[in-house]
Amino acid sequence: MDNQKFFLIIAIFLSIFLLWDRWEATHTVDANGNIINQPIVANTINNNTTTTDQSVDVPSIVTNNTSPDLPVTETKSQDPYTTVVTDLLTIEINHKGGTIQNAWLNDYPVELNSEQKFQLLSNKSGEIFQAQSGLLPQGQMPTHHSMFSSSKSNYKMQGDSLTVPLTWRGNQGVVVTKNYHFKKGSYVVDIDYQVANTTNNALNITGYTQLARNALDQSNMMMPTYTGGAKFDDQEVFEKIEFDDFDSQLKSTSKGGWMAMIEHYFFAAWIPDSNGTHTYSSKISNNKHLLTIVNQNTTIGSGTTGTLPVNSLYIGPKEQTHIDNVAPGLDKTVDYGILFIIAKPLSELLNWIHSIIGSWGYSIIILTILIKLAFYKLSEKSYRSMAGMRKLAPRLEKIKQTYGDDKQKLGQKTMELYKKEKVNPASGCLPVIVQIPVFISLYWVLLEMVELRQTPFWYLADLSAQDPYYILPIIMGASMFVQQKLNPAPPDPMQARIMMTLPFIFTIFFLWFPSGLVLYWVVNNVLSIAQQWVINKRING
Repeated sequence: MDNQKFFLIIAIFLSIFLLWDRWEATHTVDANGNIINQPIVANTINNNTTTTDQSVDVPSIVTNNTSPDLPVTETKSQDPYTTVVTDLLTIEINHKGGTIQNAWLNDYPVELNSEQKFQLLSNKSGEIFQAQSGLLPQGQMPTHHSMFSSSKSNYKMQGDSLTVPLTWRGNQGVVVTKNYHFKKGSYVVDIDYQVANTTNNALNITGYTQLARNALDQSNMMMPTYTGGAKFDDQEVFEKIEFDDFDSQLKSTSKGGWMAMIEHYFFAAWIPDSNGTHTYSSKISNNKHLLTIVNQNTTIGSGTTGTLPVNSLYIGPKEQTHIDNVAPGLDKTVDYGILFIIAKPLSELLNWIHSIIGSWGYSIIILTILIKLAFYKLSEKSYRSMAGMRKLAPRLEKIKQTYGDDKQKLGQKTMELYKKEKVNPASGCLPVIVQIPVFISLYWVLLEMVELRQTPFWYLADLSAQDPYYILPIIMGASMFVQQKLNPAPPDPMQARIMMTLPFIFTIFFLWFPSGLVLYWVVNNVLSIAQQWVINKRING
């Protein structure tokens, strides 16, 4: 297969790939079928908190008992809350239910050089994304609608860890302390309950956790990314839950596992005790999309104080260094699509290179060189085939002029020439087929890597954004044009005209691609040109 056909195949494949991803993205809608815009990020944290909307309920789920639906209530803007500041997080815990109603990521500005921090969890009306939790049975234990109290309204981490307690007192004298545990350098919040049972009877208590948010669509035509729910179970099955599938009453039981709300670069996930058996479900209530985990029952004896198993909450970026050791399968929140098995090692290799040289831009260049070296022999075979075809071009043209009116004779003489000169036009197919999955995998790696977000390189301010000056896409298009000139022209005039347009088509495509991905393509093209030029010189003299 000659290089022109390779570009043609890639162009067609890339077009179908992007259009298909865009079709998938357009199905991320709210309960009424409307596409929702990306949430506005708050720029300050103060006592004038916007309206907190926690009007959601826990679905009826059967574990060891049946937990009833909780009533839908509205919280008010004057509800008290506690602010917690760690090295990585700034969060607000509403005293109503102990809901984490707002969360900012301290190391991630909204925009480059901005003092505004990226807000992942939000209580702003129409942009709800909150982490809720509580205990059942309702009426005896505090749910996410119950009022807690706190001795302080502000906490700031001073050492390596911080514990923030909230207290609830029941009518029968039961005292529940809800503890939030923070660790330095971690995006994980561990939450447990200490229950002082002052009654004359044992208490059978069931904990639950819940993520609630409005439907969103954060994708665009050139950067289609997934926004929605996800679940991972003890069978190591990772499942995406589209927003329009939440009301299908999805329900399953798993030992350990987790549920998450994912968006581009960031996510929040509830991770229950890995030793317990939990029930997972999804639902739409009051225009909120809910992912709920109901834990295994715990018995607290009369006159004793017991602690329920910990539920962990991850609120942060899709950074491999932060998520790899949090929970099994949590790395699958980094959406590499169906080529995860290829993309994951590429991502780990890229991170390893970066750990050595400290530059993401140069890491991409080095990774490109390593990939090129890995496929050197396959590429050499393809380029030798194209060089041989180029050398035979005058003789092929002569055969065409001689037998142009006799298609059968033309084909026969052409094949005889190929056989005599030991040239196989199809010998380049395998290298092309093998390299396409690698390119697509690296596309997803560079698209999903939050590490590239707002990372400068050379004149580029952000490797995750498009080139503002379009320099790399233009160089990429020029390199494609040079590659075409190194190859024999297609014999078919129509195909030749199509091939001439491909550098322009690809240039337009890559105008909106992340500059890190375009950098990879440019370096790959330059290396390919060098390799092909050397081979042409050896064969053609």
